[in-house]
Amino acid sequence: MGKLRIAIAFGLALVSFGAIVWCTVAARPVAGPAPPRGITAPNPWAAAAGRADPVARWAREATTEVMVTRASERDLAAVPQGRLDPRQRQVKVTVFHWLKLTPEDPLIGALRQGGGFPHSLAQAVDSVFGAIKVDGPALGPTTRLAPALVSDAGHTTAKFTVTLLRQVKMDELLKLDFGPPTAADPLIVPDRSIAVLPGEWTVLRLEGITPDRELAERLEFAVGGYPVSMTLAPDSYGFADVVEADDFSWATALGVLTALALLAYLLRSLGKGWWQRPPNRELVIGLALAAPTLLIPLVAKDWVAVTYVVLFVAVPALTLRHAGRVLPTSPPWTTRDLLVVTGLGVVVGLGMLSWSWLHGQLSGQALLAGGAVAAVAAAGSAIAFSVDLGVRAVIVRLSVLSAEAAIGLLALALWLRALLTGVYPPDSIRLVLALGWAVIPIAAVAVATKQWQRSAVVAAVLVSLLVQGWPTEWLDSGSWSLAVSRPEPMIGNLVLDPIVRGVLGLLLMGFVMLVLRLRRLGGRLAAIDNPVVESTMITVLMVLYITPGGSTTLADIDVPLPLLAITSLVAWATARWLLTGPRPAIAEPATYEEHRRLVRAALHKRLLLVSEQELYRIGRNRIGAGDMSMADFDERRQTLEAALREHGRHPETAFATAAGCTPWHNGVAAFTVSLLLSLPFALVYGWPEGVDLTSFVFDGRYLVTLPAFGFLFGYFYPRVRGTQPMTKALHLTAAALLTELSGYLSTLVEPDIGPFDKAQVVGIVVGQVMMVCVGLGLFWEWRIMHLAGEPWARVRTLRSVRSLAAPALAIVLAAGTTAATSAAGQTVDRILKGDQVSTAPK
Repeated sequence: MGKLRIAIAFGLALVSFGAIVWCTVAARPVAGPAPPRGITAPNPWAAAAGRADPVARWAREATTEVMVTRASERDLAAVPQGRLDPRQRQVKVTVFHWLKLTPEDPLIGALRQGGGFPHSLAQAVDSVFGAIKVDGPALGPTTRLAPALVSDAGHTTAKFTVTLLRQVKMDELLKLDFGPPTAADPLIVPDRSIAVLPGEWTVLRLEGITPDRELAERLEFAVGGYPVSMTLAPDSYGFADVVEADDFSWATALGVLTALALLAYLLRSLGKGWWQRPPNRELVIGLALAAPTLLIPLVAKDWVAVTYVVLFVAVPALTLRHAGRVLPTSPPWTTRDLLVVTGLGVVVGLGMLSWSWLHGQLSGQALLAGGAVAAVAAAGSAIAFSVDLGVRAVIVRLSVLSAEAAIGLLALALWLRALLTGVYPPDSIRLVLALGWAVIPIAAVAVATKQWQRSAVVAAVLVSLLVQGWPTEWLDSGSWSLAVSRPEPMIGNLVLDPIVRGVLGLLLMGFVMLVLRLRRLGGRLAAIDNPVVESTMITVLMVLYITPGGSTTLADIDVPLPLLAITSLVAWATARWLLTGPRPAIAEPATYEEHRRLVRAALHKRLLLVSEQELYRIGRNRIGAGDMSMADFDERRQTLEAALREHGRHPETAFATAAGCTPWHNGVAAFTVSLLLSLPFALVYGWPEGVDLTSFVFDGRYLVTLPAFGFLFGYFYPRVRGTQPMTKALHLTAAALLTELSGYLSTLVEPDIGPFDKAQVVGIVVGQVMMVCVGLGLFWEWRIMHLAGEPWARVRTLRSVRSLAAPALAIVLAAGTTAATSAAGQTVDRILKGDQVSTAPK
């Protein structure tokens, strides 16, 4: 009986597998997206042009006017934000075509009938006037307005409007090519008159053109059935007689120095113990071998599939293996977890099966029959295999799991069949890549937390999907229909294809891992003296201040690479300065109760010191007036000195301790307060934008740079220069202000920017830094007193002008910042937001 059951189980498994194979073999190739109708539609002018007599043909007049202007915000409103590069010119080329016809010309009837408009509009216009091409990356598709007809007793004029948006570098030339009419035999219009209004450009070269009228703001010429071209140069750019190659570049030198410092601190942040573990060394070797494959898309596009396999298959497998070797226990996944995962897979699979039905890969009956047979047979096979266990719950779960696996396998097989034929849902590839890439953060979080967590798996999958695009991009109406050709979004010169997004996601995940390392190491107070922790903190700070801003040439290919800003180096130097200053010996409290005793002793000592000063102040007058004898004065003085000797003459350091809290706890508190104080200034710099998670996070770095300094302040508070919260905050102000202003050095020395604009920029930066740092110092003073159970008024009273000096200064600077912000012009706006106003070295 047992052998019969096994035979039945294997037979049902083969039936299920056979149903999947049958559906895959029977699937038909899906027809690709229909080509634009303008390509196949008949030319609406051809028949009418052939019927026209020679008199009507020679009476036609074709006039073209080309206007080159700067693209406005309204023109760029529909352009994806990631495609716009503020360091380049956005050019709008508007082309107006006028075709003047006599009343008896049959072209008028053809034009009014519209033969295939708007799909054949481009073909119709090019057949009469010829195509006009503009060099440079397109910011969007060419747009055409509907033809406008104006008729009177003598003639009819048709007006066609074409708009092109281009993006060119600041020193790049703009070339306009005027192609011949596509209706070559015979020409619909024998001669064409063309006028070019260059605007902010100057005509540099003419090819095949003899001008009829040549002015600075207008160039007119006539052309027949042959191509011509012209080249424009920007008015605001001068060409050097001799281009000298710089033997030394500060940008390159600073970039190399920053990269070396960052690499040194990164290696140091891992610590010797980390390198001594074999699994860690294997991971580094594996990643080092995988890294060169990321350059394959730059040098050999035919082998780009290797990069995809390495990044989305090999690297996830490597990290998963590393996590399995490092973690002490296996993943605690249960059958319920497996059912949930396969259930989600079935949901995605049903989407694929729906696509197969809607686009005719398989008929509805075939899909229902094949899916039902595969699922039922798989469930029956699971029941036959597990029936001898005698546990109903296990049998049911295995049968459901098998049915779900069969449906998922069917969907996967049909997807692979569609992939082989080249027609598939476009976002299905990104979905598979995202799910493969999600294994990396799952393993990384497990290693960082030393345990496998279901919540980490869910979060990693969501983050992986966001790395490959925002929900608006995933839910686009065309994402799950048919693959169509559309440009990828860009950040500067960087095309955000799945590979680039995956690499940027890895960099973002590496940064998060450094922060998690600070959390793990910051659970004990001794961490603030650990060189590994200090190196990790400086690495995080340097990464936040790295600013990409250019490209380099690698193997004759223009490769976008970060030209590392000086701010990263300054952040390194100022952080080291903050943490390496002289500091007195501090008795750190281990508990809140010890902290409370230290603060109360410090308050008592302050009271004695103030009393001693008061005794000398009033004693001078009272002794002189005879109200106090010298004996009384000496008695009181000796009593105070005895009390002071009892408390010790060394400086009190109760306000320079960690207050019984861990470094991580203090760092998070300081970061939160600094972030809240920084948020109002987002109105000055603008809210971050991006086409996916990594670009959004990168664009929002300015929101967390100052809070990162606040995090350093709280994390290493006992080591920061100074002995009181406000003195430490003033040292923090100096460090943060120097770092923030260093990013505007090249702009502040730019002679083309007025001193008032420069003063406004400095005022805004100084106001923000003072507001954050002084506010953080006041909060820390309150926090220390609050943790000690003492009122804040005992160290800072609102009735004292001296106590209000620091907050008053912060408020005045914040008010000045607000005024400067409200009066800031376009130049200040571009400086703060990193536009091309700054003169970056070429």
